Amino acid sequence: MALIAGLTVLGGVVAGPATAADSPIGRIGDTLRVEYEGLVVDVTVHRVLPSPVPPGFGYPPRPPRHEVWRADVTVHPIRVPMAHLLSTVFSFRGITPTGDAYEPRNTDAPDDLRLALLNAPAGSTVSGGVWWDCYRDLVSNVVLIDRTTGFHLAQWNL
Repeated sequence: MALIAGLTVLGGVVAGPATAADSPIGRIGDTLRVEYEGLVVDVTVHRVLPSPVPPGFGYPPRPPRHEVWRADVTVHPIRVPMAHLLSTVFSFRGITPTGDAYEPRNTDAPDDLRLALLNAPAGSTVSGGVWWDCYRDLVSNVVLIDRTTGFHLAQWNL
């Protein structure tokens, strides 16, 4: 019995506490610094509002809500190895209070953020929109993730 108790205590000492990854969390309008795998970028989500359907949105907004929402975002790259890299890494999800995650929709809008991120060298500032088909609950948080790994990079609460 003493052996089991000793191993239990030792396991707690050796394992150490679990920690969450450091990713900034702020409110809409806050500029958050994202540092990830050699990238250093200041990102601001200015507002999230209902929007008309942008050109090239594809299929119409889905029921039951039939609404398109847009986030206006500004990105200021400080350190990036290649000017186009942010367009392949960054994805802005719209998260609802119930946990649904809306993926950004492709558009042909001239102010689409993904188009602006194709040429965002260090020192530049680019702005644009991110659109979601909000067919259930409305967006309460905007979360920046790594498109490939799903790693949480930053979050803005409305």
